[in-house]
Amino acid sequence: MPSPNLQTIMLAFMQVLVDRTTIHVSDAIAFIRGLLTGWEFWLFLMAIVGCLFSFWSIWHVKKHEFNPQRLGIGIALILLVVCFGVSVVKAPPTSGEIEEETRDKPITVAATLKEKLDESIYAYDYPGWAIAKELAQCSSDVYLSPVEAEEALKKRGYKSVASLNSSTLVGYVASLSDTSVIMFRGTNPSEIQDWFINLSNRSRKVDHGNVHAGFWTGYDSLHGQLAKVLEASKPKKVWITGHSLGGALAVVCAYRLSSMENLEIAGVMTFGQPKVGNPAFCKHMEVTLSGRMVHFVNESDLVPRVPPSFDHFGSLVWYKGGGIRRSQPPMLAMRSGPEGGGEALSEDEFVEIPEMTEEEFEQSKLDMQLPGNVQFTPDGEPLMQRRFSLVDDHDIAIYIDRLK
Repeated sequence: MPSPNLQTIMLAFMQVLVDRTTIHVSDAIAFIRGLLTGWEFWLFLMAIVGCLFSFWSIWHVKKHEFNPQRLGIGIALILLVVCFGVSVVKAPPTSGEIEEETRDKPITVAATLKEKLDESIYAYDYPGWAIAKELAQCSSDVYLSPVEAEEALKKRGYKSVASLNSSTLVGYVASLSDTSVIMFRGTNPSEIQDWFINLSNRSRKVDHGNVHAGFWTGYDSLHGQLAKVLEASKPKKVWITGHSLGGALAVVCAYRLSSMENLEIAGVMTFGQPKVGNPAFCKHMEVTLSGRMVHFVNESDLVPRVPPSFDHFGSLVWYKGGGIRRSQPPMLAMRSGPEGGGEALSEDEFVEIPEMTEEEFEQSKLDMQLPGNVQFTPDGEPLMQRRFSLVDDHDIAIYIDRLK
């Protein structure tokens, strides 16, 4: 058996005193062996000698026979007592060896940007994809000024960055090797309330259903520029991402490139994205992307619930109440089911974002237009009041933090 250290021995003695039990012969042998081999014991013994030296020196001071060498040795040995005490205080709360966590966990192994971009995803797996963190950061970088955005993207390893601009809409195509990331900027945080209030339910008919007319028109103004960039770079792998309105543009972009341009999409990941298409459109995109679409929702973020007359498709990753809730995959037997070595998940374990009625949608718009009660700091300065709490859960910075 392993030799106990002094901390173990002391705890053993205390247990004996409390329980009024006797130490077996084998325990006594282990105690003696630990007493002679544990370095803490010899350190403690040296400290006791140091105390004796110190008291001896002080005693001789009274006799006018002060010996500085003897006192120095005593103080040095006493310091060892202090060091020993610190080691005891900082020791973990256990009398045995510390066991490390050995259970398998879904961890992210990709380290370099190239490894992240080369990752393949199945949208209904555990959301620990390295590419998700990268795309969330891209969705944040796109809010920066053009110079700052390009600098941030190249600093992380992208070799080329092309910008897309049309009125207030902005996007970028960042490329590394044969992979490109298409990212779209959402509505500025300071304007999100006004954007929500002015959001309509107008739709536009396309080959595979209906899509939101405003989102379609917005992306269409950028599509010509994007097509030229992709024609020049000819990427073999394309990721598409965006936050808020940028997520809606990303969905329309994925439809245009996959269904109309026949371009293979590696994956689409959006954050706080509003609804884009009707059920027919969503069914078509579900089949087209086939496990390569993920939309992230944070807590009570209201934007993913609107407009109420449209739907989502793909895999939902909902950060809710300190945990992660998921939408039901097309086939209930997920990879974590019996064939994957785990138990099959029941329908009760899946959720969808609560539906919003037209009445609730209109009432939310009215609520946002009501003036908030002005509050003041202790110094008398007015605090900026939000008319609605959706901004608290909608910020891209919160999504990035959740992914960490």
